[in-house]
Amino acid sequence: MRTFGLLVSGIFLSTFLSNALAETDGNLYLGFGLSSLALDGDRLPGVPTRSPGHTPKIGNLLLGYQFNNNWAADIGLGTDLSNNVDMNQFSINGYYLFGEKKWRPFVSAGLSSFGVDDAVVDRTEHLQAGLGLSGTIADNLELRLGYQHFFDFGDESYEDGAVTVGVNWHFGKVKTAAALPEAQPESVPEKRVVIDTFEIQVQFNLDESSIQSAFKPQFDDLARVLQENPGVSITVEGHTCSLGSEQYNQSLSERRAAAVKKALIQEYGISADRIRSEGYGESRPIADNTTETGRQQNRRAIAVILSPGPAKK
Repeated sequence: MRTFGLLVSGIFLSTFLSNALAETDGNLYLGFGLSSLALDGDRLPGVPTRSPGHTPKIGNLLLGYQFNNNWAADIGLGTDLSNNVDMNQFSINGYYLFGEKKWRPFVSAGLSSFGVDDAVVDRTEHLQAGLGLSGTIADNLELRLGYQHFFDFGDESYEDGAVTVGVNWHFGKVKTAAALPEAQPESVPEKRVVIDTFEIQVQFNLDESSIQSAFKPQFDDLARVLQENPGVSITVEGHTCSLGSEQYNQSLSERRAAAVKKALIQEYGISADRIRSEGYGESRPIADNTTETGRQQNRRAIAVILSPGPAKK
């Protein structure tokens, strides 16, 4: 078990360094975590360190960096807050988060050092591996729940486990008003003539691409225009607010535009070759990204009606 854990942690750390360091369009974060640490029973003979009433409760302060939508790393300093065991902890962890939902599973691996007073060995070093769940609970605020297993480097072969809950505050995700880019006109494919810009203005919840039923009347109007004018085509443009990395927002805007295109095809029978979808990420705001109202307005889709002919791919 120990050898397998060391191997998994080493492979993960190598993968983390080669992937995460290649992309740095992220942000710093500060965090606080609380862990219930079940120490190996051989560390303190006669002390039931795996009993809930005797496990140290470690408070950790974290400084981290979110490299992109999937990769993150942090360093932490911790100490026992319960007086069950007099100990301290230093750790370095890397994380890989799966998917693009509001709540996402993750795996982690890293290095740590424990200092335990009155133990057989007062300081030990470890590789650790873990898994957990990360969720966005408010603008720039992340909640993490996880479990980590620790594998001692030394001859003692200690194995410890910790259940952790923590919150992280991410900096730099919201642009200031001074840095707000000037709104740009909605773009259209080259060599086509714009007949009209249909302000469909479908808005989306944070981190979502599903279309809300409240916007169905706008789809009815747009579909009627297309059905009555079979020669015209459209470009659907997807946009986001500034929360999240530019890379993630670009992907999200493309999914939003594709969701509108899919609805027109499947629900109204509009031919796919008449609809082009394009995502522009957070690059074309129409409102102030420093306010929740402004960010909501920027999470939108626009339909641009073009002259007769198929939509340019």
